[in-house]
Amino acid sequence: MPDAVAIVGAGVAGAAAAIRLAERGVPVDLYEAVPEPRPIGAGLLLQPTGQRVLAAMGLLDGALALGVRVDRLFGDTPSGRAVLDMSYRRFHADAYGLGIQRGALMDLLWQRVRELGIAWHCGAAVEDFEQDAGGVTLRVAGRAPARHAALILANGSFSRLRQRMKVAQHARPFAWGAVWTVLPAPAGFPQVELRQRFRSASQMLGLMPVGKAAAGDTAQGINLFWSLPVAELEGWAGRTALAALKRQMCDLFPGVAPLLAGLHEAAQLREARYADVWMARWHDGRVLAIGDCAHGMSPQLGQGANMALIDAHELAAEADGGDWRAVFARYTRRRRAHLRFYGQASKGLTPMFQSHAVVAPWLRDRFFGWGGRLPYIHQQSIATLAGVKTGWLWGRLKL
Repeated sequence: MPDAVAIVGAGVAGAAAAIRLAERGVPVDLYEAVPEPRPIGAGLLLQPTGQRVLAAMGLLDGALALGVRVDRLFGDTPSGRAVLDMSYRRFHADAYGLGIQRGALMDLLWQRVRELGIAWHCGAAVEDFEQDAGGVTLRVAGRAPARHAALILANGSFSRLRQRMKVAQHARPFAWGAVWTVLPAPAGFPQVELRQRFRSASQMLGLMPVGKAAAGDTAQGINLFWSLPVAELEGWAGRTALAALKRQMCDLFPGVAPLLAGLHEAAQLREARYADVWMARWHDGRVLAIGDCAHGMSPQLGQGANMALIDAHELAAEADGGDWRAVFARYTRRRRAHLRFYGQASKGLTPMFQSHAVVAPWLRDRFFGWGGRLPYIHQQSIATLAGVKTGWLWGRLKL
């Protein structure tokens, strides 16, 4: 529709933006290149801020029924030195993280998209766009051009459409990625914390409870994350025996052995790659980038889905049905401090956890655990994890 806003990408950011805008009475057309969308990616840790957005959409109860409340993040070295020990309840008595499988969250969002009657075009790959004073024209593979009032790009860190925006930007792939899977939780396996084990910054194993894949399931899942250089991700499954990989994991963290009994073949593991996406601003006239497309970052702070939900919520708060160029400019101003802080924090933390660096992880091991015992530093660390900080010294996000 000429008066509708087009959204490219039906992931967390795109689907949530479509929902929040439709709830404000804005007509939306959602474009997805995949004919039959399926969730891709690891389990997610939704922070208190992201949970508030789900509550505003009426989806938090559904997410709680599928996910698992995570009380703290704990990380240590093989020698037993505590590196990270952050409790949500020391931040706020009612605060917690919500571990959930990406598929479970996407099912909730997509169901709401359908309930709201949002026009969803699957198998519609948007290849290019042109904007003018009156709107935006999309070039869709195998289809007639589509005319819209505005365009929102939510198609990931490696979006080619973002590069067409006349905005200073870069998308620099991180040298490290990961393999991940969700495995059935063995009887008695801990499911109250995000557990990490580090050897310098060259080895990192992460375990997070993520609940059920769908309503009616009884099996509880544990998301397993294993850090790898991107160079080793290239065809790794064909070169590395699964047994050898499992031995590496058990050597780093023997307690993972019962969980690894459910890892039978390399095909169960999926690759994850990340990029540091920076933009001087997130809008260009009638075009806006949100989610990882606008501010992709490493997974160290677990903020990807959280930021995507907040983006959608804050965009809807500015959507008054008027001039979309003004709406998008206001959105950029509204999101600047929050997104800049987390982009800087994520970029700064990455060498401490995923790199071949020596000094940075040495300093991490000796000072993070000690600093975390100081009340002020612990409060600031948890505020960062919870997704509420808008600056290094002060500033809190208000949703």
